[in-house]
Amino acid sequence: MISWKQIGVRRGPMWGERLGAKLLKSDGNIMAWMERHTQVLKSDKHSTVGLLELEQQACYLKYYRHKSWAQRALFQLGIGRGFRSFDGALALLEKHVPVPEPLSCVLIPGGMLLLTQAMQPSCDLKAEWLDGPDANRKAELMANAGLALHRLHVAGYCHGDSKWSNFLWSQGQFYLVDLEAVESVAADVLGSKKQARDIARFVLNAEDLSLTPAEFEPFMHAYLDQSKVSEKALIGAIMPALNRLRRRHDKHYGARGTRLIGEQ
Repeated sequence: MISWKQIGVRRGPMWGERLGAKLLKSDGNIMAWMERHTQVLKSDKHSTVGLLELEQQACYLKYYRHKSWAQRALFQLGIGRGFRSFDGALALLEKHVPVPEPLSCVLIPGGMLLLTQAMQPSCDLKAEWLDGPDANRKAELMANAGLALHRLHVAGYCHGDSKWSNFLWSQGQFYLVDLEAVESVAADVLGSKKQARDIARFVLNAEDLSLTPAEFEPFMHAYLDQSKVSEKALIGAIMPALNRLRRRHDKHYGARGTRLIGEQ
């Protein structure tokens, strides 16, 4: 059984204490415990994500299993993906960028746990699109995705993994999730290279899902309407990263869909 001596709250003491109290009923096998006490959303040998009801609030709980003694030592020092996600979310909330509220980081035997607010009800952009929305809904989704990404960038940050599944639609807007790679950037007039890669990653996902240029257009218009650069200049900044991503994608999966910017 896990004891209080084995639980280390590193961020968010109030929610950490609440989560710790629930974990005292665990036999130490956290993945098995999550199978029983959460609605598991995804899982692999190094991490598990589940939806947990805690103090009558819906929360996301992500378990990071340490892969080595070195990583265990870093966790003890408050260093790792879960801590970066927590700290990044706090920084973005201060800049009024919509992200789920981070609640706690807790060390346990075998790894660490990240607890965040769950957006309910919600659906990610990829799932929404594959559900077959009508043309008006598609335009709404693309425009709001462009606004969400611009809002992040104008705050001085890049996402680092801006695939469609990390845009979560809830309460009439997109919330950005999976914030492990978020970082502040020194942006010039066209944005930093890392911000350009955010847009390129989004474009690649759109091409993989076979969007037409007309379906994709509201995204670019929404992003550009809030910017001081031309479409030509923005595309010029995006293309180096997008070409690299396309080559890697085509090598693994083959070319799919229509090229939405650049070569058509």
